[in-house]
Parts: sequence; structure tokens; C-alpha cells
Amino acid sequence: MKNIILLMFLITTISCKAQIYPLSTSAGDVPSGAYIKDINNELDQYVGLWKANWQGKTIYLDLRKIKLKSESLMSSFYYYSDQILGERKIIDANGTVEIDRISNFDNENAEFWGVTKSLLSSQYVTITFFPKNMCNKMASLDIKFLNPEKTQMQMKFRYVPSLLDENCQYANLIKSGGDLPINFPKEDIIFIKQ
Repeated sequence: MKNIILLMFLITTISCKAQIYPLSTSAGDVPSGAYIKDINNELDQYVGLWKANWQGKTIYLDLRKIKLKSESLMSSFYYYSDQILGERKIIDANGTVEIDRISNFDNENAEFWGVTKSLLSSQYVTITFFPKNMCNKMASLDIKFLNPEKTQMQMKFRYVPSLLDENCQYANLIKSGGDLPINFPKEDIIFIKQ
């Protein structure tokens, strides 16, 4: 009986370990229930509280590594993966908090998510910015580290083509060629790790 229990434990352990894949693995290449894990701690360099100054405002960007479950709507396929999620806090020059999503960090619907390869250059990676209440518009934030210690990060803002929410409060502004009032820098900016 002891041998049977030991054999079952060994098989379970081996099968569980076979379900873990490195970050570079495509979701289409894993079985249902797999875990695409940051086994080499590649994402850790982005994790932390980052700070920048912009137009007299102070911006905080809180980036965290979180294990997420992704599910297919058409089948029972699902997998887990380590992802970078982030929220922001913006304080104006008078100390008034304009946005604070960090205090209530949303582990499922964060405004910033993912670290993927950038289309800009191999020196950059991309984090997607999906600001709330902004007509379904998204931006790519292309980032690269500026020093070997990885405590300074340059960020470039690029809108991503996306469908406009016709019922959004800013729909007419966008249709007439205006820009969204996103409280975030659209020019290059440098964040410092705190």
C-alpha cells in the first residue's frame, strides 16, 4: 500500500512539473491547465513603484507580477501565466490627487498589463495601457532601461488602433480629430524606481 501511495505521489509530482513552461512559450503551445511561469525571474526587473515628473505633476506607476488565469470563451481551454499588471497615481503641483488607482490595485482589470516584444525596436519592450473611461482606446508604452542597475526607465507613448466606443463621452471629440484627455504623458518620459 505504501508503494502505491508513493508511486501515485511521484506520478502526480512529475505530471504537475510537466505543466510548467517558460515565459517565452506561446499560449497556443501549451495544454489546458498549464502554467507559463516566469521561471528565470525576467519580469522582476519591472516590478516596483516608479516615479516621474510631468507638466508639474508627479506620476507613480505601480507594477506588479501577478499569476493570471486566461480562459477561452469557445472551449474549456485555460492556462495560467505570470504577467506584469500596473496602476497609476497622479498628483498635481498643489498636492491634489487627480487619479489614484494604486490604493485600490485591480488584479484583474488593471490599466497597465503585459511585457511583450516591442514593434519599435529590439531595445524596447511594450506594456499596454488601457485607461478606464476612455472610449476603448489603448496605447503601447514602449520602455527601455537607461542604466545597468535598471532603476531608470524611458517610456514612449503610442496609440494602438482600436474601435471607438460610440457611446463614450469623448466620441464626438475623437471623431472631430481631437485627442482624448488621458491624464498621462504622451511624450517621452523617464521613470525612476523608488
